[in-house]
Amino acid sequence: MSRSLTRPIRLAALGLALMGPAALQAQIGLASGTAHITLIARVPPRASINGVGSARETVRRGNLREETVTVRLSANTGYRLVVVGTAPASSPAGQSPRLWVRAESGRFEEVMPDAAVTVIRGRHAVAEWEPEVNFRSERPASGQGAAVLPVRYEIRIDPTI
Repeated sequence: MSRSLTRPIRLAALGLALMGPAALQAQIGLASGTAHITLIARVPPRASINGVGSARETVRRGNLREETVTVRLSANTGYRLVVVGTAPASSPAGQSPRLWVRAESGRFEEVMPDAAVTVIRGRHAVAEWEPEVNFRSERPASGQGAAVLPVRYEIRIDPTI
């Protein structure tokens, strides 16, 4: 090394030596160790109805029929599956057959046009699920096969606070 470079290095070393152990003691308290880290991932709540099966007649007693519909749904949060009544397009609402759906309470509730009945309440996420929705209707015995039910299915997200 040249003399011009060795002199500043010697002066720096002398300066560190003069500072003594006080400068080095500041490093004594530091130690490496494990740190606990919490990772929180937030995703927007989503729920969807992926498909609705056709009504299958399960019981027939005179004018009273019971039918079951399978609804395929998925959700990443709490949700409610509701059935909303729709007035049949071919007849006035007053002349349409009566229809009931099994509510989440287990009792059958009458389905009225534009009124919602909660049939399933899910409190946690489901990847995909196929619950069955049970209906009862009063129809004349002359009809053949299962009729299209005058309802629509909605899935509503229950907010968590």
